[in-house]
Amino acid sequence: MFQEHYLLPSTRDGAIWPFSRDYPKPRHFHSQLELLILLRGSAKVRVGRSFYAVHAGQLVWQLPGVEHAVDDVSADCELRIVHVEPDLCAQVWRELGLAGGVEKPVYPGSGSFTGWANELGALVGGRPVVELTRHDLDALTELCYVTCADGSVATEHVPSRLRRALSTAWLATRREHDRRRALSLVELGSCLLFEEPGLERSALCHMLDVSEGHLSRCFQRELGISFLEQRARVRVARFVTSVTRDDSNYLEAALASGFGSYSQLHRVFTRVVQASPRSYFSVEARNVRANRVTLS
Repeated sequence: MFQEHYLLPSTRDGAIWPFSRDYPKPRHFHSQLELLILLRGSAKVRVGRSFYAVHAGQLVWQLPGVEHAVDDVSADCELRIVHVEPDLCAQVWRELGLAGGVEKPVYPGSGSFTGWANELGALVGGRPVVELTRHDLDALTELCYVTCADGSVATEHVPSRLRRALSTAWLATRREHDRRRALSLVELGSCLLFEEPGLERSALCHMLDVSEGHLSRCFQRELGISFLEQRARVRVARFVTSVTRDDSNYLEAALASGFGSYSQLHRVFTRVVQASPRSYFSVEARNVRANRVTLS
């Protein structure tokens, strides 16, 4: 169901209002952006064909033209709806881009709203739910309380609140996206190293389309170790797999695992495992490990 919005002087940029379980809306879509911000309780939100169970401290992006609805809410649910017109979205998008030193492109006939929607869609692709930090949640909570004591909507500050709310939500989404991407880079990079243990950092960065500095920071942030240390661990794990499963001799397994020689393997293996390769694979050591597994 298409829902038309009439633009009054006080709502030409959008509106903010509390969700009411007494007057739920059926599935609908429109040309504006909506943000759902859950302040308390829980809810089930439909976006397109997908359903998302959301809890307090999360926001949900509802992009223009996509059907959406709030299908179920808990008894203590407190939900705010932020409704933003395309022109304001485009302005905020340009301002944030210019503040970061990047000039946003202008698309003919639509200002930069098309570019904004494309970039947001890439950030939240597949999952429009964002986990807010305490700081961002507190900021959005303050911005969303625009109702007067009698229940009417205070409109005199809505445009500035909308702008700040959209900026806060956008930046929170970028940080969440970067955090997830950092984790995925570490996971993907480790898998690629296991498949091709001889990969150098420059080659891996080219495959992942990131700089060497960014990749190193991701490993340090997510694992607490350097890229080189993670590569050493992956090569050791690959060596153990090669010896135990492929029945390779030590030199063959070392070369297949990315080490340049057996002496290099011995040095790295002893540092990482705290035992030499021959000691690790000895009958006595295997019995000790088997007993530990059995006892645990």
